[in-house]
Amino acid sequence: MTEFFLPELPRLLPVAYHPNAAQIEFRSNGWVRSRLADCFASEEDLLTFLRQRNGLYGPLTVPYTDERRALDVADWYQYVTVIDSLVSDRSALGADEARAREVFADIMGDFHGDGGGSGDFAYGVAGKELWRRISPGLSPDQIRRFAGALEAFLRGCVTEIRFKLTERVPDYETCMTVRLDSFGCDFIRLMTEYAADVDMTGCDRILADVHTHCMRQMIIVNDLLSWRKEHAQDDKMTVARVLIEREGLGLQSCVDRLCELIDHHERAYIAARDQVLNGPHGTRPGIRAYLKGLDHLIGGSAEFEYLTPRYFGDGYVWDGSTSGWISLTAPVTRFRARPSTDTSTESNTDSDTDTDTQSGSPQAPTPSMTRS
Repeated sequence: MTEFFLPELPRLLPVAYHPNAAQIEFRSNGWVRSRLADCFASEEDLLTFLRQRNGLYGPLTVPYTDERRALDVADWYQYVTVIDSLVSDRSALGADEARAREVFADIMGDFHGDGGGSGDFAYGVAGKELWRRISPGLSPDQIRRFAGALEAFLRGCVTEIRFKLTERVPDYETCMTVRLDSFGCDFIRLMTEYAADVDMTGCDRILADVHTHCMRQMIIVNDLLSWRKEHAQDDKMTVARVLIEREGLGLQSCVDRLCELIDHHERAYIAARDQVLNGPHGTRPGIRAYLKGLDHLIGGSAEFEYLTPRYFGDGYVWDGSTSGWISLTAPVTRFRARPSTDTSTESNTDSDTDTDTQSGSPQAPTPSMTRS
């Protein structure tokens, strides 16, 4: 089976674009070219990355902050997405766990400024430039947490490389534990704090359930909507592959189960958030600002994952559709109203005009354009 039907996800949280989203995306793309071009094997690889519109992730997840901080956040997410892309590539960092460890040790050495980094490689130069911009807006406690968050992300990346090179698929909880690191959950929280200009250090107990359901919802949405890419790259550390290869679900059953989990965690996040807001800590301005930021983080992250060609093929252009049939094998796919008769290619003709006898197949609803 090489295609599946994606139902509508709940999408109960707000979606907004930063007022200067376009300018931020363009400036962030320029930063990637000037600071990280040497990380790519060729100009075409760089252009493919830039066409993925990764520079919009920041403006979608922190739409309420000032333009300077939004650009800092956009550049940070571009930076870690470059690393993530090369970790998944068996011709780049993903080819050799030991080499990846060396590169990541250099990144951490440059971050700490202890002389451990090489001083002139692209990751280190870009990371230091970013850190000079972001660190003045963080407290000493947040700076300490940021170092731990970056280290956890790189540790998760190494673990993903190891599982991929050894052809192992983890169990569900192992996968989720690793993904909490490799998805960057700790620095995602910090970027949300930075954008809202608040410090949530010391609030882990108060926000424990909020964070659990927020991050699990985001990871599962990502693993669902990125399944085409992860399937093609044979990535092992994704809950979709876990459900199929470890738990024996078929493709559509896997998708349906992921949708159930997304619905569960999104609603549980809202319940946990409301419990905090209605409790003794709910009157604190910092808490309220941070929770508003998490709402936009969850809603904006999902919006980005629908629109990016990173997951649906170089050349994909989003039309606002959020449900439909998706091909795993087409070079470029789209959300179709009916399953394809040939899942290896995408027809140029809208399948709504088909007159075959697929009346029993689920129908995609009319595209619902993005909310602003």
